[in-house]
Amino acid sequence: MKDLIKIKNESGIPLIGCIAFGIIDRGTNLLQIRPTTVCNLNCPFCSTDAGVNSKWHDMNFEVDCDYILKELEKIIKVKGCSIEANIDSMGETSTYPKLVDLVKGIKNLKNIRKISMQTNGTGLNKGKIRELKEAGMNHINLSMHTLNREKAKILAGTESYDIEKIKNVAKEIAKSGIDLCITPVYLPNVNENDIAEIIKFAKSIDASLGLQKYEIYRYSRKMKHAKMQNWWKFYRQLKEWEKKYNIKLIITAKDVGIKKCARINEVFNPNEIIYGIVKSSGWINGQMITVARERCISVNKCNSNINDKVKIRILETKNNIYVGDLAT
Repeated sequence: MKDLIKIKNESGIPLIGCIAFGIIDRGTNLLQIRPTTVCNLNCPFCSTDAGVNSKWHDMNFEVDCDYILKELEKIIKVKGCSIEANIDSMGETSTYPKLVDLVKGIKNLKNIRKISMQTNGTGLNKGKIRELKEAGMNHINLSMHTLNREKAKILAGTESYDIEKIKNVAKEIAKSGIDLCITPVYLPNVNENDIAEIIKFAKSIDASLGLQKYEIYRYSRKMKHAKMQNWWKFYRQLKEWEKKYNIKLIITAKDVGIKKCARINEVFNPNEIIYGIVKSSGWINGQMITVARERCISVNKCNSNINDKVKIRILETKNNIYVGDLAT
């Protein structure tokens, strides 16, 4: 069992700066809300290496619901536009114990146009879906990578995964009045022959589809036999399926109402030398989370003690997500 770090207002850990938790602003009218890193699956193609059998993560994070709502309200005022709050996670959103309360709280904020979430569906059932609908959920993106019972277990990384249950969850979402988008990861050489059945299933329950491209990053899992395509080949395949099955698969920002909006100012520059206070272990092994200028910085190869003051060279700053090295 991994250690769970609970982040509250009094923890002194800001909700901007770390990719694993908090609030991420990419300069659009969509804000990513990340309340937890916990995941109950071990997908062999996971782009974040989440789950119990992680190579890169010994820690999980869970953010206090009231703290998220307080900080989200501040950020929305700064952005000054109507916001889609997308509840997502480096793990699985339905593991968050205050999910319904979070949705209710977001619904009560000003300038919220839409509430959406990403999920693998394992934590949902008819009752939970009804609660989410009543709380204000508008849209759910549901991961389903195959409809084959045995292959589904392999792609989820656990024998306990039941694709028939997830199909029923999809049907309940579709009936609930919440917009449903089924979002398989297309794994060339692994599940291309399963996509047709997923398309047919989505059409049968009047769900939309949003195929995801298989990507490999530094901290990803790499699935045996799966081949990562370039974007041209990925979109070429989507166009072929669109034509064959008469369904829209290429989704643009315009299709889902995402547009540019004022962004929160970045407070550090690449190569800048700063001092930060160590507040927590990091999500990636060997990192520590430090705080400066009301932002988190994930510092590589840091083993300092909590509340130590450390000298940091800033390496990455994009979208207010900060990574640094210890400076000499």
